Amino acid sequence: MNRVIEFFIGRPRLNYLLFFFLVLSGIVTYLTMPKEIFPPLALDKISITGAYSGASPNALDKMAVSRIEDEISNVSGLRSVESTIASGRFSMVIELEESADKNDVLQKVKDGIARVRPDLPADMDEPNATLFAFSIPLILVNISSDTLSIDALVEIAKAFKSNLSQIENLTNLQIYGEGERVIEIILDTRKLEAYGLSSASVATAIGRISSIFPIGKLEETGGKHAFISTYNGKEPQELLRTLLRIEGKTLHLGEVATVEKHYTQTDTLSSFEGRRSLSVNVAKTEEGNAMALAGAVKERVKELAKRYPEVTVGTFSDTSVYIENRLNTVVSNIFFGLILVGFVMRLLVNHRISLVVIIGVPTSFIIALLFMDMGGYSINMMTLLGALIAIGVIVDDAIIVAENIQRHIEEGMEPKEAAIVGTKEVVTPVLAASFTTIFAFLPMLIMSGEMGQFIKLIPIAISVLILASLLESFIFLPIHACHLLRPKDKQVDWSRAMTFYTNLVRKLITWRKSTLFTFWVLVPVLIVGGFALSKFKIFPDFDGDQMNISAKLPVQTTLEEAHAIAQALESKVLTLKEKYFIENVTVISGFRMNARGEGEEGNNLFHIFVDLKRAKPDNIVAKYITPVLSFDFKSMKYERTFKSYDIETQLREELTAFMAQYETINFEVKGPNAGVVSMPIELFVYAANDEEAQKAITRIKEALKKIKGTNTIGDDAALGTPEIKLKTTPYGERLGVDEGTLARVLGEYFLESSRAKGFDEQGFLDIILKEKNHNSLEHLYDFKLSLDSGKYVALRDVVEFVEVENYEKMFKKDGKKRWMVFSDVDSPVTPTEVLKALNPTLEAIRAEGLVEIGFGGEKEQNDQLAREMGIASAIALFLIFVTLLVMFDSYRLAFIILSVVPFSLFGVVAGHTLMGMDFSMPSMIGALGLAGVVINDGIIMLDFIRKTTTLEALLARAKLRLRPIILTSITTLVGLSTLIFFPSGQAVILQPLAVSLGFGLLWGTFLNLVYLPTLYAFVSKVK
Repeated sequence: MNRVIEFFIGRPRLNYLLFFFLVLSGIVTYLTMPKEIFPPLALDKISITGAYSGASPNALDKMAVSRIEDEISNVSGLRSVESTIASGRFSMVIELEESADKNDVLQKVKDGIARVRPDLPADMDEPNATLFAFSIPLILVNISSDTLSIDALVEIAKAFKSNLSQIENLTNLQIYGEGERVIEIILDTRKLEAYGLSSASVATAIGRISSIFPIGKLEETGGKHAFISTYNGKEPQELLRTLLRIEGKTLHLGEVATVEKHYTQTDTLSSFEGRRSLSVNVAKTEEGNAMALAGAVKERVKELAKRYPEVTVGTFSDTSVYIENRLNTVVSNIFFGLILVGFVMRLLVNHRISLVVIIGVPTSFIIALLFMDMGGYSINMMTLLGALIAIGVIVDDAIIVAENIQRHIEEGMEPKEAAIVGTKEVVTPVLAASFTTIFAFLPMLIMSGEMGQFIKLIPIAISVLILASLLESFIFLPIHACHLLRPKDKQVDWSRAMTFYTNLVRKLITWRKSTLFTFWVLVPVLIVGGFALSKFKIFPDFDGDQMNISAKLPVQTTLEEAHAIAQALESKVLTLKEKYFIENVTVISGFRMNARGEGEEGNNLFHIFVDLKRAKPDNIVAKYITPVLSFDFKSMKYERTFKSYDIETQLREELTAFMAQYETINFEVKGPNAGVVSMPIELFVYAANDEEAQKAITRIKEALKKIKGTNTIGDDAALGTPEIKLKTTPYGERLGVDEGTLARVLGEYFLESSRAKGFDEQGFLDIILKEKNHNSLEHLYDFKLSLDSGKYVALRDVVEFVEVENYEKMFKKDGKKRWMVFSDVDSPVTPTEVLKALNPTLEAIRAEGLVEIGFGGEKEQNDQLAREMGIASAIALFLIFVTLLVMFDSYRLAFIILSVVPFSLFGVVAGHTLMGMDFSMPSMIGALGLAGVVINDGIIMLDFIRKTTTLEALLARAKLRLRPIILTSITTLVGLSTLIFFPSGQAVILQPLAVSLGFGLLWGTFLNLVYLPTLYAFVSKVK
């Protein structure tokens, strides 16, 4: 390293060339680098999906899901299997062990499904197993009209989709509300009976009226060549005139059926600002820049809207807004922090050293950007979080090197020599300090699950930034210091501060035993007491720009009925636009989304997206600093004066009262959250007996209702559509009626299915056959069943109708049935407090031994976080200890420095107490990072005093470290000050982290300047 330093200081032209090349490359990289809220995840999951129209959840479980679960249970590498079974379809999510080979396990799962396939119904498609896909949502485009039909809207939406798909780095464009184009043939049963025709023969005849398959090719010798195929393009009127020959009778199709060509009824209906609409969902690739792509989509949408004046087009759920807000917040804080750092350095040292440091810090960020881009990483919430943590270390490195060079220049050394000597002198402590910080975070790579996938980016970003900082501090900063620092610059006089510091440390060392005893007793008591009295929630509440309103209605509710209720609620919300600063409202019926972004489908569901107007800046930094210092800041109207969480509370009260006129199973009004859990409180009930499970669920819900601060209490144990089982009577058996006959004949009527294929000018379509009265229960009872004798018998005469209750959905984990009870929580109450109050009820249920209780929600995440952060902390301390041993080659000195780490937690506790904040996951990450940051100054201090044996020698060496330690601490604290005291919007998520680092470092400065010399004097018996 010494030769590298001398080489680059001795070749200034090469040094500056590399410097400007890296700066320009970094700027280009920043402009082109993907920017997103969260990075794409390589999830270790496999998804299995299957469907069988008309099957109840219970039937699907018995004939498919349970068999697949049994077949794959012995596949190695599976961590858990969660199954969700609804009417006519099921999905299974398999979570893999981290060490498992995803492709190998996928193939084994597919092999297991193939072995089950012969036992599944012959007309059921084989369940599909795929690796879990992670998409990156970008924006939704809404197309609505008061005058156009839904078919016309579909055609326009397709044109939008086709045009938008041409934009590079967009993917997975989907139209919500689009049905499939079909020709629907609706049979009249009474007319069939009048003609004496059976349904099976009619269905067979209809299956022959159209074919899309080619017949062949004609190649006449010396003549014409041509392909041969059927016409397959009849319109509805032509089909009605089609002659059918069935069971010896000849008739036109129109005599027993009607024919329509249209788009099928979709699984969802939507409206925008009260108008019927369709939505185009737009996602992006990993390489795409979310902000640039969102802008491109909006521009393209404006152009397309001019072609279709009869529709209203808008955009909503723009995820780039969140990215922009967070990016602007962090970037402006970094730049404003640099300005403050420069100002502080100017006040405490001189303007030239201030300039050297200010040049060095952004250079480190630029170099790190290059490394991150080459590694395939993006600018996202996690990498920005890492940048925020690392800024303190980057400033420290620059200050320590620059200050040491300045000290040698002040002592009369030539600038070039001072740059070489001053840099080489601090190489070892700077390297040790940097690697201890890296080692403090590196163990976070062991974090598992989806949370771990996100958190892993923090140590990666920090490591890259610190390595970039070392490169800048040892290669570029010395040449800048050589050319900028001067011996005759006016210096701030530190003599009085050094005198005060020397006298204070002398007194404490003189009374070292009393000092250390008081310290060792008082500080741990305050730390433990502070944590014991504090509250914990996984993320703090923050302000956002969207509200989500969703409901689950009784299972018998049709899609049209659900949409009517949703539109009534939409009309109510529209009357509150001015009161709650609402920008626009979009309704999607047949669908709802939870806080984690997971979708649920069903006719009895609806979801209302409410976009809020931008909030007015609520502090001087957001109002004056962020607009000036952000690269991507856009001037917009800022009107909202209420926080979104206040709007959430008031809107919930008003809308809950409005929805009281309708029967609902679950109704939610939720503002933005971090999306880690769907609900703060999630309790899982496992039981072999459904009745016992229902009793436990009822008891838990009743107990939750009595706890202050809970709302939106519900469960997923709602009963669904009952199953009517047909049991053949003895009389029916004597007539030759069996279950196979019933399934074959009734399936022709009650299972809508494709009987043929066709083409028209717009492309491929299905020819669907269904019965006119197939939804009538009386028609089922009176259905005329054809016997082998040629006679007919009413179904009610040969079967017994047995009605069986079904759950709307069945949920299983590792083959065991499970039900969930959930609840939201109002601030300032925390989920931990709610669960503590609920615990007596849970213990009483467990004591009965009939059901098992498990936890999800924040408790599951908190328990995992505490367990894995504890392991990570132990590994971090070990790695730091090893680093200290390498540097000092002394257990005694290593333990002296390491003792600073646990005591620094007092600053974390004090900071949260003074700021009136609950502890959260960002707080814990900040506390873990503090271990690496606070120890840096300790290394610098101990490296200077470790060879002293007398008090005066110790004081003389210790005061030389006063200025750099004070400088590094103050500048880091100043750099974090805007996030500590002036967070806004979603930057509130980062505030606890900044508080942990800032206040922890402030207290750590006292530890390193006062406690560490005192402890060294005690252990080393300094006289």
